[in-house]
Amino acid sequence: MLNVMIVGDSISHGSSGDWTWRYRLWKHLRAHGVELDLVGPANDLDNATTAEVGDGDLTYCDPAFDQDHCARWGRPYLEEMHQIEDKVRAHRPDVLLVLLGINDLFWYGLGPEENEANVRAFVAAARRGNPALRLVLGTLLDTQRAREDVEFNARVSEFNRRLVLLAEELHTDASPIVIAPTGAEFVAAAHTWDGTHPNAQGELRIAAAFADTLAGRFAVGVPYPRPFPVVEEIPAEAKRVVPRPERT
Repeated sequence: MLNVMIVGDSISHGSSGDWTWRYRLWKHLRAHGVELDLVGPANDLDNATTAEVGDGDLTYCDPAFDQDHCARWGRPYLEEMHQIEDKVRAHRPDVLLVLLGINDLFWYGLGPEENEANVRAFVAAARRGNPALRLVLGTLLDTQRAREDVEFNARVSEFNRRLVLLAEELHTDASPIVIAPTGAEFVAAAHTWDGTHPNAQGELRIAAAFADTLAGRFAVGVPYPRPFPVVEEIPAEAKRVVPRPERT
């Protein structure tokens, strides 16, 4: 049994009516014979129709999967680097799948170099929790904000460049670190429902990037098939969003 913990912000947390990319990945791995347990301190979604964040919503479009995770709306590396050691010790993952960093750049105003330092602190803390931990770090996704703001787009691109170099530098045989190119096939205009958060097609692309990396680097499962299937979209009534802090 492989214990996998997904660490992320709202892109991984998901909100009312989502399948989530966690669902897409779990279904893919189980379909190809991978015995895995998704682990973490939460199992919920965020309710997009209320102003509260983290309100314990469980209205998954299909709840028939392992819902455990370590993701929360608005989560940055800046916070998670102080918490991840204890979470790794508590939930005993063999592999971390991590998709964080956009909030650090946008809402916390950090530069790519500061964000890189926080990733280093995050990795060190996670390894204190499990010195044999395998880490898969996802690259930041395209967003409508990046399309409209040249300076922000440059910061996202620079952070992604630094993330690749950091993974190469910190990789060890005992605790390998690899990159999942989660941003490579993801286009905000086509793959989000609000310019930031993945729609059903976006979920597929994030899950595929992690699946491809797990298969290619760790011999876990098989790559995600292409072309991507056309899947049903999230019901519009689940996304009647009320004003809230605009963090991912």
